[in-house]
Amino acid sequence: MDDKIKQLSVCFALKNKETWLLIGVTPLFTLIATVWLAANAGLKEVWPYGAALQRHGRVERTDQLDSSGQGCRERTNFVFVKVHKCGSHTTTCIVQRFGYERDLTFMLPSEDGPDIGYPGFIHQGDYLPSSGGVFNIIADHIRYKKEVVSQLMPQDTAYFAILRHPLGHLKSVFNWRKLARAWRIRAENPVGRFLETPWYYRKIHSGFVRYTKNLMAFDMGLNLSYINRNNRPMLIVPFPEQQHRQPLGTVHFENETKTESRPELAPRATNILQQYIRTIDRDFVLVMILEYYDESLVMLKRLMCWGIRDILYDLNVRNNEAYRYKHMGFTETQKLNHRRWSTADYAFFEHFNSTLWNKISSQGPDFYEELDYFKFVNKDVNWYCSMKLETTWMIPKSRWNEAFVLNRTFCEWLSLKRWHWDSKLKERHIRKWWHG
Repeated sequence: MDDKIKQLSVCFALKNKETWLLIGVTPLFTLIATVWLAANAGLKEVWPYGAALQRHGRVERTDQLDSSGQGCRERTNFVFVKVHKCGSHTTTCIVQRFGYERDLTFMLPSEDGPDIGYPGFIHQGDYLPSSGGVFNIIADHIRYKKEVVSQLMPQDTAYFAILRHPLGHLKSVFNWRKLARAWRIRAENPVGRFLETPWYYRKIHSGFVRYTKNLMAFDMGLNLSYINRNNRPMLIVPFPEQQHRQPLGTVHFENETKTESRPELAPRATNILQQYIRTIDRDFVLVMILEYYDESLVMLKRLMCWGIRDILYDLNVRNNEAYRYKHMGFTETQKLNHRRWSTADYAFFEHFNSTLWNKISSQGPDFYEELDYFKFVNKDVNWYCSMKLETTWMIPKSRWNEAFVLNRTFCEWLSLKRWHWDSKLKERHIRKWWHG
């Protein structure tokens, strides 16, 4: 049986890129693999861990391997600050699956949707009560405030979040809120047009504009009034003619151009911002960066003492929404305007992008070996799940993980979206609360 397990591992490892061609070129391979796996369905009995997953739909594990291959204890109390439009959907699904398998208690919104008290801070009544009086996980949209969240979570709670480059974030916000249509910006690159004079839109669309300015810093709990009160005007920039067929606000322009003061942070505001960022740096085990998502996941795995299996994700979910200006660039003037428009977001991103790479550097070359291993395993698992096989599949033990078994239940969970998990978690939560 050991030899068969090794053969199966080699058969499905797909470590060489060339082997991936077998998926599309040799349909017969699928039939052979299915028959072989069916004949060896006894693996479910050899690996009770996988059998437990099939029977109960959840797994309890406390012992993992750390980066040195030694045992460590996984962290199960944590808050994921789900920052808007930072690719947080994929990470939310990862932590929802993690908690569901272990029957952990989530703080869930009392109303429909993914927000708990947002855009305000959490208050009693914003979330469903816990049957045991304790929460293990927060993974919905919140506005972070340590003094509030720490009172609702255990003392050993770990905090982590995700950010992205502010320009990519702005594009996503534009698409999310349909701002080009709302503001009647008729341009091939509406985000670039907006960045030519963002202060104009603040005058006539103050409600929507808040989504374009320091939204990541806002979600992370920064009091933007400190920043806004301490802005000071600098430079004079040309204000181009309106790009709308009809004026949308009350601002009237007698000429085609108008001067507008451009803000820059005063020293006091800069000090407040940097002090708050240092506080977040102390309180959070990690701030992930979307542009380096796999690197962030492997780093999170190590810091949280999770397993490779815990950070697997559906590759079809990420970057699947297309819009015409998603990959368009910006002029140097537009980039400069955005940096001065969304100063706090740039400060957050640049600081935590740097800290991510500092953490990775401290791990040594072994980190990149595990990163490559994770990418291969994740692709292989996605392939296995796409084949919809009814038999289990074992991922063998490596330097970075214990052996584990996958089945159709796991594949179904891997493909679930956030709103699917919301329903499953809320149903279980209410059932537990009802039965005490």
